[in-house]
Amino acid sequence: MKKITANWGLKLASLIFAVIVWFLVTNINDPVISVRYTNVPVSIKNGNLITEKGQVYTVLDGSDTISSVTIYAPRGVIDSLSQSNIVATADIQKLSSLNTVSIDCVTNKYYDKIDKIVLSSDVVKLNVERKASKSLALSATTSGTISDGYIIGDVTTEQNMVRISGPESFVNSVAKASVDVDVTGFTSNIGTDADIVLYDAEGNALDTSQQGVNMNIKTVRVNIQILETKYVPVNYTIKGEPANGYALTGQIDSTPSEVLVAGRSSVISGITALNVEDESLDVSGCTGNLTATIDLTQALPSGTVFGDDDFNGTASVVVYIGPVVEETFEISTNKITIDGSEEGFEIFVDDSEYNQVSLTLQGLRSNINAVNPSSISGIVRVSDILTSNDLDKLAPGTYTAPIVWSIPDGVYCKSAVSVYVTVRELE
Repeated sequence: MKKITANWGLKLASLIFAVIVWFLVTNINDPVISVRYTNVPVSIKNGNLITEKGQVYTVLDGSDTISSVTIYAPRGVIDSLSQSNIVATADIQKLSSLNTVSIDCVTNKYYDKIDKIVLSSDVVKLNVERKASKSLALSATTSGTISDGYIIGDVTTEQNMVRISGPESFVNSVAKASVDVDVTGFTSNIGTDADIVLYDAEGNALDTSQQGVNMNIKTVRVNIQILETKYVPVNYTIKGEPANGYALTGQIDSTPSEVLVAGRSSVISGITALNVEDESLDVSGCTGNLTATIDLTQALPSGTVFGDDDFNGTASVVVYIGPVVEETFEISTNKITIDGSEEGFEIFVDDSEYNQVSLTLQGLRSNINAVNPSSISGIVRVSDILTSNDLDKLAPGTYTAPIVWSIPDGVYCKSAVSVYVTVRELE
């Protein structure tokens, strides 16, 4: 017993020295060092404690990500760790009155050998508010530049409503739900799935990825009709006759005089003009120009639309009417021939009494002035000789018969003109 307690001071000093030596050796061989990890995510636990109250929460300022986590531990421990071993959680049960939740950060291995863990931030900041929802009509738009000679037709979505839910402040800020499709370079119909974007009243896109925001659909099928275009003239059908002493000049002014129509290629290829018939184009009894406003949409062929968004389908039309004048021309009988023959007979215009006839023409002054008398000719039909003289068959003699005139367009005969015709029996 005396041997054990003898020199106890020396023995105690030896023990202390041994511990110090062990500590020094240990720290020299496996010293405590640090490692820094960045952007470490924080898992939210027990979020149902909020949602079960009819509320939702959103994380503020990206506080569910820790900018940096620094771990102090022996080198051997540090070397065996990676960022995936860091477990950071925020338990909603610890929600403070300021809507913050403290962050617990541990490692899933060697935690008992770690000296300390230092976080750049130690709380998750939340915004907690009442949950709300609403439904919005879904609209569709197009962007980009379509190929020349084509336009966008109908743009439809296979679903026309979207339902959103989330924090009341977010839901109340949503003013519109829309999808957009880029049509650049297309020449045929498009069918594609497009992402639904929510917008506020100022047209700013809203972030739907934030915590607590839900949509019953996030994409929708969009069908876009691509139509071929073509410019065609507008033709008008005029009804009735102007008042006595007046005539159509033949001039019709239309604004526009041609229109851009659009439709499927197979339809567009067969359209050469837009033919318009309208009750307002009745000139009956008119003594001056007729003006009218015409709705051209009624004349559009089936399966077509107007290709210009700025055109409302209305045309202004002026039908020109002028006074009729008359002038008498002397036409040589040499310009009148017999049309037809009869076997055994010679038939000719008899000029023994006069060698010219008077022809009175009526028409617009411009048309009358354009008449060249030398270009006027006429014929006498053998059938008219029989009819005009009540003959059953041709017989020798001199008869009167009406002349059928060849005259320019735009003028007409005021009254019928007859000429003597002689019939001789051939020997």
